[in-house]
Order: sequence, then C-alpha cells, then structure tokens
Amino acid sequence: MAFIDHLIPLLPFMVCLFWTVHAGISYKDLNRAQRILGVFLAVSMLLFLYHAIYYTDTADSNYNIWTTIYSWATLSVYPLYYLYIKTITDNDKTGKARMALLFIPGLIAAIAHISVLTLGLNPQVPYIFINIVRPLQTILVSVISISNLTAFERSIYDSYSDVEGKSARPVIILAAVQLIATVCTVILSILGQRFFIDKAVLAVPSVLFSGIIYAIAYVGFRYRFGAHQMENELREDKTPMMQEKETSALYHAIMDKMEKEQMFLKPGLSVVDLAQSIGSNRSYVSNCINTCCGKSFALFINTYRVEYAKTIMEKDSKLSIAQVSELSGFASEESFRRNFRNITGKSPSDWARRNSL
Repeated sequence: MAFIDHLIPLLPFMVCLFWTVHAGISYKDLNRAQRILGVFLAVSMLLFLYHAIYYTDTADSNYNIWTTIYSWATLSVYPLYYLYIKTITDNDKTGKARMALLFIPGLIAAIAHISVLTLGLNPQVPYIFINIVRPLQTILVSVISISNLTAFERSIYDSYSDVEGKSARPVIILAAVQLIATVCTVILSILGQRFFIDKAVLAVPSVLFSGIIYAIAYVGFRYRFGAHQMENELREDKTPMMQEKETSALYHAIMDKMEKEQMFLKPGLSVVDLAQSIGSNRSYVSNCINTCCGKSFALFINTYRVEYAKTIMEKDSKLSIAQVSELSGFASEESFRRNFRNITGKSPSDWARRNSL
C-alpha cells in the first residue's frame, strides 16, 4: 500500500520521462515543432517531479534548489506549449523577440526564489507572484492555442482536397482537453497541499494529468504536418497570373474545370492546382468557393467526387469499393468511405445496396 501511495504522485513524472527519452532518441527525425514538444515534456517532467515530492512530503516545504526549479518550470511550461502550437500553425519566424517575452515570468519567479535563499526576501513574495501570473498565463495560452489551431484547420480544408495526415483536429481536441486541465490546475493550486496529503483523491489529478500528457505526446509525435510544409506545398510558381477576375467569371471558370474537365478526379488536388489552371490566385479561388458555394475547398471537391462515385457504382455494381475510390480521385479507400458517409449520411456499401433494390 505504501508503494502505491508513492507511485500515484509519480505517474505524471514517469509519463513525461518516457516521452522525453523518446524525443531524445528520435531527435534527428523530429521536425521543429516536435523538438519543442520534447522540451515542453522535459520541463513538465521537472514540474511533476517537484509535485510528487511536494505532495508526499507532510512536512512544511523548505526553500532549496527544487523550489527555484519549480518556480521557473511552472511559469515556463505553458509558454513552451504555446510555442509548440505556434510552430505548427504559423510559419512566420519574425516574432522570436516577442516569443522570448513569454518566458520572462518564469525567470522573474526563479530570481525571486533565489533572492529568498540568498538575500532573505519574504518567502511569500514568489508564491504571490506565481499565483497571480499562472492562472492568467495558462488560460490565455490554452485559449489562444485553440484559436490558432482552429484557424489553421480551416486553412487546411480551404487548400487541400485530401486532408488525411494534415488535419489538425486531434491536436485541437487535445488543446481543448488541455484547457480543462488548466482549469483543474488552478483549482488544485487553490485547494493546496493539505487537501491531498494521505487521501486517495490524489489519484484523480495524477491519473488525469498522466493521461493528458501521454495523449499530447502521442498525437504530437505522430502529427508531422505544419504551416512550413503547407507553405512549401502550396507555393505558387512565378509565372504571370491574370488579375483578380470578377467573382462571377471566376466562379464559372471553376465550374468549367469541375463539370467539363472533371479536374476533381486528380488525386491530391490542391487549391493551387486549380488556381493555376485558370490563371488565378489561390486566395481568390478559395474565397470564391467559400462565398459562392458555402463550402470549404475540401468539401467542394469531395462532393463532386462522391457524386461521381455514385454514378460509376450505378453503372457497374461489380466494382469494389477500392476501385470506386481510385476512379473517383480519392487518395485512399479510408478517405473515400469517410467523405461518402459525411456527405450522404450512408456508407458506400449501404448506398449501393439501397439503390440496387
């Protein structure tokens, strides 16, 4: 029982340790965002180690090097998380100085704790500072991160017809969960150490944070798409383009490409491909589709593909789902099934079965 009592507070630390080691071993294969995620996990590991020591020590906490590390880590971990999200969603590298400002509170808190150790500063000063800054910092970072990810997700759907491996939806979901964890963190800091010592209720936040950290790391190290890659893939060539067309003329040019030339059958079609084919700009084309059709680029193209799939299934019922998927321009059978169900409300097999009766 004593072993379990000591293991429970260590669970988040062990999860962070596992993924920090993973990041270190895989460092050369990681992109920039994933390397920042590795640093976030390493700092979280230090923070959760301090928490484990703090919540298993019934004596009053004494000032030592750990309190200094805690002060720095607790106000640096969320800026690191934000930097990770910012690297995924924004390819702008000009804001490095502004990003550095995010880490000033952690530095101030650490200096305040060092001043307690060396200069006899009032021990309550660092904690007052942390208790004021941390709730504001963590909630603000979580909300902005969700906003940035949501905007990035919209840009993906407005730029690609096939979003498999690109969609940031799993990261958005975890960012929302992270916001819930942030609120829990604020509540835990209000409840304080005495509420948890020698109580089984300590297992609840320990398991909760362990699960959240594990999920963030698992999804983060699997998700390799980002604004930098998106910019490279959608970079338009230097050939001269027509000036912005009237919306109606641009719309008719787009529809001609879809209905007469069936350009939607091209696997991996992007908004740049369509824009260049009609001598326009990707922003104009994307905005035209959004405005005139009320759809994202992905939904616009995949609706055409699904309708085409219906046609060929009606003509030849012997075709397999994989064959229909390929003939319709989908990148994979999984993508075909998902989009078909989203657009029609039925699976391809159910639709074919009902229409054959």
